[in-house]
Amino acid sequence: MARTAPVADTDTIAVLGGDLLREVFLHLPTPADLLRAALACKPFLHAARSARFLRRFRRRHPFACPLLLGCFVHRPSEDRCREDPSPLLLLAPLPAAARRVVEAGDFALSFLPDRGSSGPDPWRVLDSRSGRPLLWDRASAEQPVADPWKVLDCRNGRLLLRIRVSRELAVADPLTRRWASLPAPPAERPVGYGLVTDDGCSSAFQAFCLSEDGGGSPGLRALVLSSSELRWADAAVLAGQYNLEDSRVMQANGSLYWKLKGGERMVALNTETMEFSLLELPDFARQFSFDVIEKGDDDAGGLYLLTMLGCCIEVWGGWDDGSGVLTWTLVDKSVKFQRAMADMIGSSQFYRHELVVIGVVAGVVFLRNKDRLLSIDLETMKLRMLAQKDTCPSALMYPYTMAWPPSCLNPTEEGM
Repeated sequence: MARTAPVADTDTIAVLGGDLLREVFLHLPTPADLLRAALACKPFLHAARSARFLRRFRRRHPFACPLLLGCFVHRPSEDRCREDPSPLLLLAPLPAAARRVVEAGDFALSFLPDRGSSGPDPWRVLDSRSGRPLLWDRASAEQPVADPWKVLDCRNGRLLLRIRVSRELAVADPLTRRWASLPAPPAERPVGYGLVTDDGCSSAFQAFCLSEDGGGSPGLRALVLSSSELRWADAAVLAGQYNLEDSRVMQANGSLYWKLKGGERMVALNTETMEFSLLELPDFARQFSFDVIEKGDDDAGGLYLLTMLGCCIEVWGGWDDGSGVLTWTLVDKSVKFQRAMADMIGSSQFYRHELVVIGVVAGVVFLRNKDRLLSIDLETMKLRMLAQKDTCPSALMYPYTMAWPPSCLNPTEEGM
């Protein structure tokens, strides 16, 4: 007698219902486990497609998803006319399947449209700096044109880019080669940008622009553009004089953050309520770099900063004391990495140069020590050397993750 494959008990699954299934799925340890479970049968897939559930899953597993593929690094060139490699993706340790996904992508951004030139492929990548490809117009055969594209932010597999002259923006996905053209924001003096992607629906995004024109009086003006409308709208105004010079956008818990010059305060923009706020920072922020991080479902309304002090990773939590002022407390501290870094770098004098926190993505801290790029896995505390002689300032490095959730889940807001 021929053996038949086991069939899922659809009656039992139907009794469980989508809500209970999602509570079970929430405790799966990794995104790969969730994907395998979702593809087991149609009821499982329907339950896992809930966008609200996928947002909860990502918040609960901040170290596991999205999958970190590597880091965008743009190597500067001393000779603007010399041909250099296109923007480089430094790969993270990846399984073979994930590596094949990366190899199929276009991280040189050659799929982006040409602007103000004629003929096929009129632009040739010569170099890249500050996240901007340095391009040469073959049609005119003149000197290299100063890099029209500039990388402004990178979130959830998407890049926010800007054309230097026209200030037109684009959101691009190097893995799928898909991009969306955005109009230039109606801002007099733009000083900051940010990209917010939906943790439940990978095709949805919001682009933000901060400008130093607060509606006729000194201040910051925030504009927002949604992927559903592709039109800029006023979001919020913060009166006063603020210097965001060299400030890189940070993101956590539905808010964007920019550190003000001097390090005493930072500006926060809640992307749900569209409200500005000014936050007092702990003393170390005046001298040392940091990133704003999430701590899963246990945030308890607090704000968390990760920094590197004395070769130790420190996490500080800030809570409102009831008067609108944050009280900061050291909540976590790692072992010292001094000996491990000295052995890896080959010199005990590395501490002469600051350990700059570039960012924290998918549970990995990225650091710069002069001309070295380093990473530390927050779960295993494993230290890695990403690049030893890549003389890039921190603004030139963008940790890159695969978009979450996987497109095959086709998330929906229904059935929640």
